[in-house]
Amino acid sequence: MSDERLNDEENMGTAVDGGEDRIGALPGDLLRYLMSFLPSRDAVRTCVLAKRWRTLWKSVPALRVYDPESYDCAHGSSSFVNELIRLRSPTPLNVCDFSPDVDDDANYDFDRADKAFRRMEPWIQYAVSCQVRVLRVRFPCRATNMTLISPHLKRLELCDIELEGCSLDFSSCEVLEELEIINCHIFANISSRSLKNLNIRGFSFDFDTRIHIIAPNLITCRLAAASGLTPVLHSMPSLVTASISLRGACMDCCNCGNLSCGGCGGQTANNNSSLVLKSLSGATNLEVTISGRAMSIFRNNLKWGPMFSKLKTLLLSEWCVADDFAGLVYFLQHSPILESLTLQLDFGTHKKHLIKKDKSYSLREQSLLSKHLKIVKIICVTKEDARVHHVLEILRTNGVPSEQIDIQ
Repeated sequence: MSDERLNDEENMGTAVDGGEDRIGALPGDLLRYLMSFLPSRDAVRTCVLAKRWRTLWKSVPALRVYDPESYDCAHGSSSFVNELIRLRSPTPLNVCDFSPDVDDDANYDFDRADKAFRRMEPWIQYAVSCQVRVLRVRFPCRATNMTLISPHLKRLELCDIELEGCSLDFSSCEVLEELEIINCHIFANISSRSLKNLNIRGFSFDFDTRIHIIAPNLITCRLAAASGLTPVLHSMPSLVTASISLRGACMDCCNCGNLSCGGCGGQTANNNSSLVLKSLSGATNLEVTISGRAMSIFRNNLKWGPMFSKLKTLLLSEWCVADDFAGLVYFLQHSPILESLTLQLDFGTHKKHLIKKDKSYSLREQSLLSKHLKIVKIICVTKEDARVHHVLEILRTNGVPSEQIDIQ
């Protein structure tokens, strides 16, 4: 891109010859605001509309680069992004979005992607220098020790990245409040004292070492892991809403030696055990859906006896009926102001946990069953499953009337 090209054609007129250019008559700040929703390549193209539009794109408060071609450097020439950064004014950025629509399947050239990310890092630092408030980076690559230092960044979104070293240490981002990590491989501790909302989904954690999540001021925490070791969650005293989903290939297991064990009561094989429930015990709204090896972590967490004294809304998956309903009974005993309970029971993954037909379930010895409980929803494939009847027995025996139980 050259200045000659950007300044080409002084005036192309309005869309209709002789018509009034109402858009062009808008205040410059409003035009730049509207242009901030365009991809940056399209925003630059507005320079040919009329004389007034020639330099508007230079001070648009957003960078949005979506097309893969913008990241290529053919024959050593500068890329579109490099020229864009070179020519634009140092206007503060509200949004910077580097999300090329690349094919990230098994056939994608990750070596090329890594090289491209090394070119992208100066662009990220440029955005930070322009006081960017929202930063999105979606690129299949590996980021090692990516450092962000910003007193302005409030929201960060990372997607399709392998994160290592100190890439997730945000102690120098003093106002960062929202962090979203999607489809990433996480090999770095997450640390932020300012973070309020954390959303991580479709990701994998380290398979060898537990990562730590240190975010004491979190209000919302959502984790949906595909594989790896369950993380260590540090204290979250301000937590209001939490959702934890650990399924499939999570690598936690008991020391019984059986890798397929769902939790036999022993300590986990990794002596750096994950504490999840204790850190979530201050939540008002909680969802816990787990299966497979991750069950061992939660079974051992129950031994710490955390009290869910603020919990009002609770959703549990089929794991809560394993081992003679240990999870369900525990939450009923340790949630004194619980108002709404939802059980999503897909028993296909827990056929091995047989229920003794003569078993009697009662919480009367240590009954803390909430007097505030208003509704229990049971979502299941069939109402005829024996375990559904046992759940009903537990609830009714401990004072939950039938009219408050909804089976779907």
